This record gives sequence, structure tokens and C-alpha cells, in this order.
Amino acid sequence: IGRLHTRKGYHKLMEAHAKLLEEGLEHSVLIVGDGEELQNLLAQQKKLGVEKSFFFGGNKMNPYPYIENADFFILPSESEAWPLVIAEALILQKPIIATKTGDIPEMISDKKTGILIDYNTDEMYRAMKGFLTNKNLIEEIKQNLTNIEKQFDNEKIFSKVEEIFVNLAKN
Repeated sequence: IGRLHTRKGYHKLMEAHAKLLEEGLEHSVLIVGDGEELQNLLAQQKKLGVEKSFFFGGNKMNPYPYIENADFFILPSESEAWPLVIAEALILQKPIIATKTGDIPEMISDKKTGILIDYNTDEMYRAMKGFLTNKNLIEEIKQNLTNIEKQFDNEKIFSKVEEIFVNLAKN
């Protein structure tokens, strides 16, 4: 889910997807969003022959049903700040693969609530293969996601921010 831009890593995701299909690991990917990179991605989709398994759904007013119906969520971005879509996927208790950029490592506990990877096609491929073949890993992550919404409790967040400001004022 996101704007179709080169920094979002959809081209790397598509390469990893194609490699998994070549190995016989049937699955599909849905990208929700639109942007200036769409034509390049459509050309790559055709070149890799993944038109029947890598889909572009366009912009959607409410992405929740797409996350809710997904087996897992991937954020392949080269750069992010604090992506709200990660919080949304966590709250919906979806196992996540995401790049170690911006505040994502603060949001996801590696190998506990998701898998953190470098912005690298091979790492993306290996993480996706793990999710597609290791049901125990998926179940363990899902178990760890139970009650994850407490991590995003606004009252708790505001209290921590206030504590930081009070400590700064004292110094």
C-alpha cells in the first residue's frame, strides 16, 4: 500500500516474487496505490511474465479490507519515516516483512512481530520464501501480534513524550 515511486521498492518486490514463482512457490501480490512509476512497473511485470500474479489495484479509499484479507504484508521501501501502514498491519495482526529504514525497527521486533530486511532483492526473496514455506514462523509471529494494539496506545505514547520533555526541561 503506497505511492508508486522508485524509492518504494516495488520493482525489487516484483523481482523477488518472480524468483519465488520460478521455484514453484505459488502466491500473488497486490499493490494498492498509484503513482508516476506505474508504467515502468507494468513494463517490468510484462517482461517478468507475472501479469497473472502481481496485481496493481490502484488507489483505494479504505485499504483495511486488503490488509485484513492478506496472508502477510510487505513494505519494501528504500526510505520511510514512521509509516502508518505498518501500524495498521500490526493492529490487524498481519505478519510483516519490512525494510530496516526510518522508524520501522522501532515498530517491528525482528523475528518476533515481523521480519526486518535490508533494501535488497535477495533478502526480500529469502524473507518471502520463509513466510511461504515456514508455517511455524507465521504462527509464532501471529501469536506475538496478539494485543499488539497496546503498543500504539495514544495515552501511553503521549505520556512518554511528556516524560521526555520534562526531563529535557530539568537539564
